[in-house]
Amino acid sequence: MIGPYEITDPRTLVCELCDRKVPGRIRVELYGGALMVCEACHEKLRAARSHPYSQLINKFCLRACGYFVNVKMARMAVAERRPWLKYG
Repeated sequence: MIGPYEITDPRTLVCELCDRKVPGRIRVELYGGALMVCEACHEKLRAARSHPYSQLINKFCLRACGYFVNVKMARMAVAERRPWLKYG
């Protein structure tokens, strides 16, 4: 067990945000997209949630959704449990 998650796969995995090899990953959902990230990136994302236009959140959105996310529209869609679409 490492931090708040279990290692369920004995192989070394790659963090989808920082591209480092890590012993385990955490699924992070944000603005309608999700990535499997390492514990360090998970902590950074948790701290950056209140800064939606930061470089880290932009990088997360590009990798998880494939495009820059309009944060206001994404928050409204997620709050209403609707799928987030690129153009709202």
